[in-house]
Amino acid sequence: MFDFVQKNTLLIKVILGAVALTFVGFGVGSYTASSDDPYLAKVADLKIYKQDVDRVLNGQPADSAVRQQVLESLVRQKLLLADAGAAGLVVSDEALRRAIAAVPAFQDNGKFSPSRYEAFLKAQYLTPVAFEQRLRDELLTEKQVSAFVDASFVTPGEIERMHRLLAEQRQVDAFTLTAADFVADARVDDSAVKKYYDANLARFRLPEQVRLQYVLLSLDQVAQSVQVSDADAEQYFNEHKADLGKEERQLSHILLTVPSGASAADKAKVKAAAEAIDKEVKADPARFAEIARQRSQDPGSAANGGGLGWVPRGMMVKPFEQAAFALKQGEISNVVESEFGYHVIKLDGVRSTEFAAVKQDIKQRMARQKAGATYRQQLERLSDVTYQQADSLKPAADALKLKIEESGWLLRGKPGEGVLANPKLIDAAFSDDVLNGKHNSEVVDIGNDSSAVVRIAEHKPAVQQPLAEVAPIIRQELKLKAAETMAVKKGKEMLTELKAGKSVSANWGPGQLVSRRAPGALSRDAVRAVFSADAARLPAYAGAVQGNGYVLYRVERVIPAAPINPTDRQYLADLLGKMQANADATSYLNSLREHYKVMIRQMPNAE
Repeated sequence: MFDFVQKNTLLIKVILGAVALTFVGFGVGSYTASSDDPYLAKVADLKIYKQDVDRVLNGQPADSAVRQQVLESLVRQKLLLADAGAAGLVVSDEALRRAIAAVPAFQDNGKFSPSRYEAFLKAQYLTPVAFEQRLRDELLTEKQVSAFVDASFVTPGEIERMHRLLAEQRQVDAFTLTAADFVADARVDDSAVKKYYDANLARFRLPEQVRLQYVLLSLDQVAQSVQVSDADAEQYFNEHKADLGKEERQLSHILLTVPSGASAADKAKVKAAAEAIDKEVKADPARFAEIARQRSQDPGSAANGGGLGWVPRGMMVKPFEQAAFALKQGEISNVVESEFGYHVIKLDGVRSTEFAAVKQDIKQRMARQKAGATYRQQLERLSDVTYQQADSLKPAADALKLKIEESGWLLRGKPGEGVLANPKLIDAAFSDDVLNGKHNSEVVDIGNDSSAVVRIAEHKPAVQQPLAEVAPIIRQELKLKAAETMAVKKGKEMLTELKAGKSVSANWGPGQLVSRRAPGALSRDAVRAVFSADAARLPAYAGAVQGNGYVLYRVERVIPAAPINPTDRQYLADLLGKMQANADATSYLNSLREHYKVMIRQMPNAE
């Protein structure tokens, strides 16, 4: 989706699915088989294709669930467009031109730039017709939804009620009953264990397992036998000094910012002030840090006397970098203009990487380069020997001086550790030729210029664990579940007694002050229970299931909401307005779903 129309953020949220919408009947029954036309969905006469889903995702990876959400968001957009078409709504060419001209990405110095517009279309592989149609659709859907935003109205009474609910505080004590308190009394007979075992046989089936032998050949191994002299390394350093001996500059600056939308006259005033500072610090360079602390408007460096630390090329905007790297030690620049404002720059120091600091890295790099051809030759040799003598890894290990490694037990479909974490090796190990044919695998490229060959050392087929072996595990789990049930039952019984005014034995924990807005450690269910408790007579009691047990709450004190201040009033007015607008938009879209036929023909799976 294009986000250039930003007057109504609710619109974008509705279309992209941020507003929770439920369409009745939008289920399996809405799907049909695909035909020659490969569209994914159709709303009235408007079709949605896979490329529409891909366009919204804009290259981001997405699983089936995310792609389905995007498809449903596009269905909502098409519903809005279908209703707009039925109502005869259109976007005039003049309105479209104004919308395009208002996009900041298409502007140069605040004016529409045809060249920027054309560059954007080219980068997005779009024709003007395709882009303009998408923008027309956005403007139309904005028209459809804006009515709900504009019409939303919240009364002062609603704001007051919401404030009282959110800001009311309650002092609560807690008493927790956990499964651990009851597990000793929980009883599980053999028939329950057997019943659970029979119902969950797949859980207690051990998957197929193998132990492997493997040899590993890597470029790093080969490179260890390559010698590189200090002289060769230093020559390499000198030849590649631009990359290896990168220069860094210690910089300080004084920045005067230019307000957004400033006029030419205002910019000229800021520049003149920067030029005055430039003359001042050039006349007395020792005061640069002092003046930076007093007058620089860069919040990140002003307090540090304008210091930016050591800066390599490529870290700063182009005008700043060009000026900074043209300075000599201790020199101060003329005024430099950038997108942030006007800078006065001082060069405090220059340093570059010395050969000694990178010597070992260079030697390793050169050794790897020299070892490349040998590694490829050995890789071919490894492939030939392990294929020709497929019943053992020993001939290849002897020929290439490799060590035969052995793994622990590995499960089908689950990676091991280290080299064996590579799924390609596990797939190779469980291939038919390796597992059943007892042959060496092909050479498997495991990345990072490393390859391996595996074979089966030992194999265990999948097997069902006997009941006797897993019964203790099942029994303990069932006891814990029974104990949880006992804790919840006891907690509810105690709550009933407390509400009846009876005394119960409970070690209440330290109290905490909570509100709906600041619930502290209370869960959502606990907050609902605590604030549903009748506080007309204190203490009041509530309870909630939590974790593997039950928590009782004793409300000791209620602190009513303080009078609402203007900031909170405006916040709640905005919040309630958005909630109402969202609810109205949801109702509207649900009605469209009933009015216009929606057909989903294919799931939008990634290829």
